[in-house]
Amino acid sequence: MNRWTDKTACLNIMRKVVILISLSVLCSSATAAEKYKYGICHLRTAHHGTVFSLHIQRAFHVGIEFKLCEREEPGQNFLLVTRDPDEKNKDDERIKVSLNDATSQQLLTLYENALDYNVKYMAGGHDGSSWCLETTRGFTYSKACFWSPGSNPEERRLTGLLKLGQELWRIAAIEPRDGPLY
Repeated sequence: MNRWTDKTACLNIMRKVVILISLSVLCSSATAAEKYKYGICHLRTAHHGTVFSLHIQRAFHVGIEFKLCEREEPGQNFLLVTRDPDEKNKDDERIKVSLNDATSQQLLTLYENALDYNVKYMAGGHDGSSWCLETTRGFTYSKACFWSPGSNPEERRLTGLLKLGQELWRIAAIEPRDGPLY
């Protein structure tokens, strides 16, 4: 009877160890997936992580994503610019652009203005671009995509988004290589 109790106890301990190992593997996989998705910018917290991302997919040029990455320490904010893969580059190409506090604040103001858009306006076309603004504010996640914000921006209430995209484009200094913004 004592041997049976010892075997049962040993099996229970082994089950618990297997469960703990399985949970740690699952948790590390989730962390790795989050790290890949958010990269060096990280998840958004109160004063840290991705403030927003703006992905601009153009009809005749490679797509580009901009992420404003905020850090708690002053002067540590940066813009993460990612070029989509193309025929020449099979992987995403990432560039980290350091931002001073004034430029970072300017981008935050432009971002706030970019959130005043009209999702009910119907616009579209064969050529042009698609701009997707993705953000998490508190517990609210939103993603809104628009066709060519430069087309009737006042009527569509997209002047804020257009100005944000133009400023990100200017800061990243990518036009000579990647073509015009449209």
